Amino acid sequence: MTTVSDIEIVRLSGFNNIDALLSSGPGWNFLGTGARSLSYTFSVASGNEASRTGQAAFSPAQQTATRTALAYITSLTGIGFTETGDGSRAQIHMASINIADADTMGLCSWMTSYTPPSYGTTVRDLTAKAYIYLDNVEFRAQNADLSLGGPGYEILLHELGHMLGLKHPFEGDEQLPYDDDHTGNTLMSYDWVGGPYQTYSPYDIAALNWLYGRDGLGGTYGVGSGKDYFTGRDIAERLTGTYNSEVIEGAGGDDDIDGGAGNDVAYYVGPRANYDVTRIAAGYVVSDRVGDEGYDVLKNIETLRFSNGNVSLDYEAVVQALYVGYFGRAADYNGMLSFQNQLATLGAPRDMSALAAAYTKDAGLHALIDSFAASAESAALYPGDTATFVKGIFQNVFGRAPASAGLSFWTDAIDHKGLSKANASLSIMSGALDNKTVQGVLDAKLINNKLAVASGFTLSIDTAAEIAGYGTKAAAASVRTMLGAVTATTDLTAYQSTIKATLGAMTGAVRVAGDLPEDLPIAYADLIGIGFQAWEQTLV
Repeated sequence: MTTVSDIEIVRLSGFNNIDALLSSGPGWNFLGTGARSLSYTFSVASGNEASRTGQAAFSPAQQTATRTALAYITSLTGIGFTETGDGSRAQIHMASINIADADTMGLCSWMTSYTPPSYGTTVRDLTAKAYIYLDNVEFRAQNADLSLGGPGYEILLHELGHMLGLKHPFEGDEQLPYDDDHTGNTLMSYDWVGGPYQTYSPYDIAALNWLYGRDGLGGTYGVGSGKDYFTGRDIAERLTGTYNSEVIEGAGGDDDIDGGAGNDVAYYVGPRANYDVTRIAAGYVVSDRVGDEGYDVLKNIETLRFSNGNVSLDYEAVVQALYVGYFGRAADYNGMLSFQNQLATLGAPRDMSALAAAYTKDAGLHALIDSFAASAESAALYPGDTATFVKGIFQNVFGRAPASAGLSFWTDAIDHKGLSKANASLSIMSGALDNKTVQGVLDAKLINNKLAVASGFTLSIDTAAEIAGYGTKAAAASVRTMLGAVTATTDLTAYQSTIKATLGAMTGAVRVAGDLPEDLPIAYADLIGIGFQAWEQTLV
């Protein structure tokens, strides 16, 4: 429900590069849940702004350029635009006119109207209109040519920015610092630096992301949706989310991004193949291999979103621990995705200790964990008695056989006290990670190294051929061998070559990993992942 305050009070992000560009309207986000696109017209026969006269229609070339600009805006914001020849039905009007101020090249006016609430705060009958004018007297020649890369096209983008809800950065209570107020940062500035531009500048895009969340009117993100979209600047900075779910786009520079509570997304403009993913103690590092987005240290981020698909980090560490503990290998793509989805559906805990505690209380989680023991792979790996199974799990987790007392304890618990094999594996792994003794600390280092290598291997898979290649018994055995060679003192950065060789042997492809960012503290770096393209669903 739209309230008066929604319309009249500008919702700020807390980021100056965004807030300095936010105007109080037109308020397209509040037109109603059914409004997914906006109508526009080049007609001057009807629907004209009552306070102005002398409107002239855009030329065919100007109309074509405007359609190009609107298509570009759609690619940025997700807002659809529908052309109509009936000016009386259009929300956005384009026309040429003699603007009274001889120094003004373009102009945009907008209006919002609604029926005030008779009680409460919810408004009714909300409508909005915008009128974009290009001067056809003093700046006739410039505005007649709206070719991409020309000054006329940049002015058109400026006025369309006003239509979308952007203001000049030197007006109002929120303003840009003087040195930031130029067109290299925002086309809404009057200080031309560089250009002419045929795309919006970084601050414009950040403000449009905040307003519309890249998913259009009535989408999941943006003002009025309840979920925010934060965009940083092309510098190194710290970006912190809120208690809500949001998208955080670091843009350029080496950023420290903390999503906070909720289910948060880190957005990257390029395809997945352009980035390395590194698992660290606190979360992940995403490094841009080919562009200028730098590398970002991520914490409390559940999803990575690239231009060609998503990579879920939610439950990634837990699923790897389950696979390494029970099967002694890294998770395959389909297995990882399946378990992530099922754990999310169950609302399962996100750490091993809590997961082990929840096993006995949640029937769905109980069945999911027990599915490991019911698999054909389990039957092939552990055909012997219970003692053989326990020895296998200890080898997977600790790289050694259990002590006689431990072997007896776990064997008896499985054979005589109702402990399932899958729960035993879960309990052994979670217990090892929580053991604070001297030996426990060494064991935890070994286990974390194994899990880092397993994570790096799974995140390195990038083609259908590799997904299929990791679907054979021989491939699984080679990954077990790879993990079996990991110790508590393994140099995980150097171990990339082993990961590359293991994966490459499955398809014959040569793998090349990215370099560790020089100023990332090595103590925090567990592994550099290898950039990959969007995974395809392939049966293995």
